[in-house]
Amino acid sequence: MRLNRWWLLTIILGLLLISACARTENEVSLGQEFTLAPGQSATVKNENLSIKFLSVTTDSRCPQGVTCVWAGEARCEVEITHSGTAFPLTLTQSGLSGPARADFQSYEITFNLLPYPQAGQETKSEDYRLQLTISRKPA
Repeated sequence: MRLNRWWLLTIILGLLLISACARTENEVSLGQEFTLAPGQSATVKNENLSIKFLSVTTDSRCPQGVTCVWAGEARCEVEITHSGTAFPLTLTQSGLSGPARADFQSYEITFNLLPYPQAGQETKSEDYRLQLTISRKPA
């Protein structure tokens, strides 16, 4: 009977460790670059602000190694929570432009969607990463 209890305790502790490792929340500072996968979020220290990367809704950027008439664009959906209120925001990045910028209240968000498309390769939604830096707008 005691052996069964030890096994049960070991399994419970293992599950707790796994769930702790699967945390999707990061804590970052203003001006610090960080990266989120879809479903992950980050809280900005001392700002009562968090951002969650929801999904990539469009990625029509011209793949590297291909000649296109239009550079295309990528659109990402994020949710920003500020002072307990959630705000949806679409981040749009033009193809071949490098990092882009968006404004949210008194903050400036610099972002870059990775990976950049490659000719003949499809990017799965779970493979996207959103590089972000959140800063205060200059006064």
